[in-house]
Amino acid sequence: MKEDKENTRPREKKVEIKCEESEKTEKPNKEKKETMTKIVIRRLPPSLTKEELEEQLQPLPEVDYLEFFSSDTSLYPHLFARAYINFKNQEDIVLFRDRFDGYVFIDNQGQEYPAIVEFAPFQKVAKKRSKKKDAKSGTIEEDADYKRFLEIYSGDDEKLSSTPETLLEEIEAKTKELFAKKTTPLLDFLKNKQRLREEKKEERRRRELERKRLRDEERRKWREEDRRKRKETEKLKKAEKVPEKDKVQAKEEQPKIKVHLLYCFTRNHFNKMNLIFQLCDLP
Repeated sequence: MKEDKENTRPREKKVEIKCEESEKTEKPNKEKKETMTKIVIRRLPPSLTKEELEEQLQPLPEVDYLEFFSSDTSLYPHLFARAYINFKNQEDIVLFRDRFDGYVFIDNQGQEYPAIVEFAPFQKVAKKRSKKKDAKSGTIEEDADYKRFLEIYSGDDEKLSSTPETLLEEIEAKTKELFAKKTTPLLDFLKNKQRLREEKKEERRRRELERKRLRDEERRKWREEDRRKRKETEKLKKAEKVPEKDKVQAKEEQPKIKVHLLYCFTRNHFNKMNLIFQLCDLP
């Protein structure tokens, strides 16, 4: 018996789930499909105007919106015009489509343009906003500031004695005074910073000019020194060239002296020999 109790399955408890009546009943679909009443006519001639289109669409059913867009030159070569129409009655759309879908429009040059009629991608229609009248329009005479202005400039000679140029000068002088008086710690700090920057810039420029002057002075001294050395070397070269010429002349004259001495020697010797022969011939 114990084994049977162990093998037997436990009894399942029945749980009743009570659903509310509101959940059981399906919620009605409140979303209503929007009726499409706006169509677009595409591939109209580029030279077509709104007046010509309205004339060719006659007789036109009841519409509350008609917008015409001329051709856009940036879309070349697809230069077509288009028009958007919103019908009041949806039944008129089928008749309009059967009439103008594939309808051939002819431009001034005689070219044919078969039109295409289809539902517009955007079904909403732009609302015409009525221009509200300005509440203050035509009430300047009742304005307190305008009355005060008239009281000040009522046409007295004393008040209007100043010219526009003097008035401008006075206004500029007053504005300058106000700007001069109006100072804050931040403005003072910025002014001091700008002044220090300008002083550093001026000091840097002064140092650059001094360095440039020193470089020019050194270059000038170096050129003078180089010029002086060149002159000394030229003088030394000239001085060395003179003894060389003397030596050359001495070398050229030395053989001449030797020849002359030899000539004198031979001549004297010849005279002596001639004297000896003469003495020998004596009786």
